[in-house]
Amino acid sequence: MNDKSYTNSFASIYDEVMDNVPYDYWYKYLIDLLDYFNREPEKVIDLACGTGNMTFRFAERQDWDIYGVDISSEMLKIAQKKSGVKNSNVEFIQSDLRDFSPDLKFDLAFSLFDSLNYILNYEDLKQIFKNTYNFLKDDGIFIFDMNTIKRLMGIEPGTMLLKGDDYSCFWEDIIDKENKIWKVKLKIYFGDEKVNFHEEVHKETSYYIKDIIAALKWAGFTEVEVFSAYTFNLAKESDNRVYFVASKGLLKKNNIVINNMVKKFKWFIIKSFIL
Repeated sequence: MNDKSYTNSFASIYDEVMDNVPYDYWYKYLIDLLDYFNREPEKVIDLACGTGNMTFRFAERQDWDIYGVDISSEMLKIAQKKSGVKNSNVEFIQSDLRDFSPDLKFDLAFSLFDSLNYILNYEDLKQIFKNTYNFLKDDGIFIFDMNTIKRLMGIEPGTMLLKGDDYSCFWEDIIDKENKIWKVKLKIYFGDEKVNFHEEVHKETSYYIKDIIAALKWAGFTEVEVFSAYTFNLAKESDNRVYFVASKGLLKKNNIVINNMVKKFKWFIIKSFIL
């Protein structure tokens, strides 16, 4: 968390670099998860929202009250600009999730795109879970994804060039297997610059599924289910990405069995042939 990341340099090209990310599928999967557990939230918060790519998809639901929080002021500046263009009523807040303690209460908190993998200390992760538990309503639900240890440690070290109309970005993957850290070092050149560059570093780690569940239970969540990403199958350590669904109350599945079976089959097809 102390390394320089999501500065103005990367924030300014972030949406272009991440243009191929399947945000629409992520959104649809979350909506199906909510339906699977028979939830209809009204007040929603996106934790580590970045430039708001997922936040704005939720904001399209006119009956939902949407908030986004992120530690990077530069990413939030981009989100605010997009909010003006979209004429959206999303409220964005700058805060470190380890200290985030709003007065508001939410039905749903979510955090996607391995944002919580950036939390390199297990005690910090527990504190974020505790904070989230505290600002959820009594029957609130928390959904988030994480890269697994297997996924992060399986990334091949190396460098690639990401090039846009007015920038060149050298992306270097570095793997520290001893500490279970995946590091990305970015060197960004703008315009015709050939000597001067902007550099920032990103670090991710992960934890065993059982340890993440233990941290959620320590924070107070009474029920936790973990799925292999974009399925309704129980997660395994051998998965690349997993989704956690944690509830302050009971996790009651939708009692329409056929509806749930269709969802499971649909996401099996999507994961097999699209993602």
